[in-house]
Amino acid sequence: MNNFAKGRKFRYGAVSVVFTALFIALLIVVNVVFSALSTKYLWYIDMTSETLYTLSDDCVKLLSDVDADVKILFCSDPDTLEDKDTTRLVYNTALQLEEKLPNIHVETVDVIKNRSAVNKYLTTATTEIKTTDVIIESGTEFRKLSLNSFYTFANSTTTEPWAYNAESRFAATILAVTRAETPVCALLSNHGEAYADNELMSLIYDAGYEPVVLDLSKDEIPEDCRLMICYNPTNDFMTSYDGISEISEIEKLDKFLDGINSFMIFVSPSTPRLPNLEEYLYEWGVVFDRYTDEVNNTYNCVVKDTSQSLTFDGYTLVSDYVTDDNSLGKQVNNDLTNAGTAPKIIFSDAMPIKHSAAYDSTGYYSSNGYSRQINDIFVTSGKAVVEANGVTVEKADDYNKIPLLTITTEGRQLSGSTTTDYSYVMACGSIDFASEQILQSNVYGNRESLYSMLRIMQKEIIYVNLAKKPFARTEIESLTTSDATSYTLALAIIPAAAVFVCGVIVNVRRRYS
Repeated sequence: MNNFAKGRKFRYGAVSVVFTALFIALLIVVNVVFSALSTKYLWYIDMTSETLYTLSDDCVKLLSDVDADVKILFCSDPDTLEDKDTTRLVYNTALQLEEKLPNIHVETVDVIKNRSAVNKYLTTATTEIKTTDVIIESGTEFRKLSLNSFYTFANSTTTEPWAYNAESRFAATILAVTRAETPVCALLSNHGEAYADNELMSLIYDAGYEPVVLDLSKDEIPEDCRLMICYNPTNDFMTSYDGISEISEIEKLDKFLDGINSFMIFVSPSTPRLPNLEEYLYEWGVVFDRYTDEVNNTYNCVVKDTSQSLTFDGYTLVSDYVTDDNSLGKQVNNDLTNAGTAPKIIFSDAMPIKHSAAYDSTGYYSSNGYSRQINDIFVTSGKAVVEANGVTVEKADDYNKIPLLTITTEGRQLSGSTTTDYSYVMACGSIDFASEQILQSNVYGNRESLYSMLRIMQKEIIYVNLAKKPFARTEIESLTTSDATSYTLALAIIPAAAVFVCGVIVNVRRRYS
């Protein structure tokens, strides 16, 4: 044994093992160092035909004029982001933005271990920040983006994206949060409106608006105004058609909505008839329901539903969500209905809203080069009734529920844009829907729903025309059965035959060498 240990073969073998171990250790060290440096300095060669991993010059040029500091916050640590293709791709694009643009800074935080780091982004009681979310922030403005928003899907049911659109999403959001001016929300004041509740004002702030009080009869509408709110009016809007006033608030409102802006109105069964405003809203598909009896007396209607009410009298309704596929109601209520058990939406002392007769059964109307669509967002149950002067005048059923809140959209393309943008008119039959008592409650979902509508109506007229990057397709599904069989046999037999032939050649050469 001692002789073997002192022999030449042992010594050479030991040296070989040591050198092999050192060489492997050196390779590991070099690999670790190179991987760390390549991650930090983005030493990658993009070999994809779609240049998925390469930031386009167009994107850099589009954002080159942004001077404000922008933070892109990923809600997972780098190792977790690198672990999956979908998150790694988005993370890589953000790192390239940071490398190309000195005012963009990428940060990561593990929201599971450090939840308090993202508390300021929890805008509502039901807001959820996921580990796959990306938050883009500049100053006091921020946007929370889901991972899916960086990809394009063929339809709402598929989970496999067909294209990558992170450049467009990053650019549009960065431009939005770095706008020089915050959009204005005008609270109309000259029709008897009252804004005594601070909670509604707070919600408007949270949604990214600067609220101002506006007397539409004498004040100019601010250029950066994107939304008007009329809450519980008691007096009508002025019009020049009556030959009395030279000022037409209706014309001002109409011109405002032509500019891709929005209008919200909250009424109740005690709201008096407002002929000028209601005639204009009729064009937007909105009718505040009233009943005229046989002797020509007209009464405001109220909705009652004892089967789905928080009070014994049946006038504090728990509404039904409208969540039909591809509906605006689904878009408004998506975060609430996806949160597990959807919170109750409350309509107390509610006036029913009907669709204008000019609109078809689907809520669609088209005339003079424009089209509008009235969408029910919240409705009663199928057991509700409509009362007027204490008498039941209409009954709902499961197929004809009574609208409580609607949003009408009018789509058009602005000059220089290839996409359709929208004007919105929201009509709510209950002023209590936005009352301080209900908005402050963590039990009900009114605040979250109204917040969602405010954000949808917040117009960010920023056009980003960056091309999507479709993923490569192998078109395997186009092969016939016979072609697939042929390829399978070829791939199975040819490599095996090649190895067999090489083995025979090597064996023969060794035998006769």
